[in-house]
Amino acid sequence: MTRKIISIPLLTFLLWSSSVSQTNDIQGGTLFGYRYGIGGGMGISAISMNEFISYMNLLHVQDVYNRISEFNSAIEFFGTFDLFLRHDFASGFEYSYLFGSHNIATGFGSNDFNYSYHLPLLLGHYLVSGSNYFFKFGGGLGYIFARYEEDLVDLPEPIVYTGGGVGGKAQAVGHTPFGDNLFAYIGLEMRFGFPGSVTDDEGRTLTDGRNDVSFNFFSFGLKFGLMYFF
Repeated sequence: MTRKIISIPLLTFLLWSSSVSQTNDIQGGTLFGYRYGIGGGMGISAISMNEFISYMNLLHVQDVYNRISEFNSAIEFFGTFDLFLRHDFASGFEYSYLFGSHNIATGFGSNDFNYSYHLPLLLGHYLVSGSNYFFKFGGGLGYIFARYEEDLVDLPEPIVYTGGGVGGKAQAVGHTPFGDNLFAYIGLEMRFGFPGSVTDDEGRTLTDGRNDVSFNFFSFGLKFGLMYFF
């Protein structure tokens, strides 16, 4: 289902981008005369967390016919900042909060498994513009923070695990105007993260009984939002 949700807007985005003019509108040395921009929005991603999913299917999914699949949906909220350095290049910063969950029914109730990632990234983009719209192609790197909460019916309270590591992404973003300064944000991205294993407050690592469970992930998704440029 997630792939169908992403594939339709992806096709629309690619057809739209094929009509882009390579002509840059340069005012004051920057794109359209803008110096910086701020914005935000939300998105949906298909995320793959191989070791975590293997752990879930091994220890928590009792019905072998309802195993959790490799790719699952995750929701994202983000805020972003652009700094235009030239008419064809911008640097920036983005903070994203990516999260998802699994609910597994048991004979005594439901077990809840919630994961989230805090994703601050430094960005760089090459800019391509038309008459009043433009595209950004690039990506970024940063340090990501992982959080995992396991709420089991046979435990008195949830157990929280945390970890962190390097992450990054590649993306293409299109901006179309709603006015002189307000633009739509339509983005496609591929993201990766390597937080590794996670530990609880007492320093105990989440394991499947034999090996530590890694929260490394790969995802691809679609984002919508608004940007205001100054």
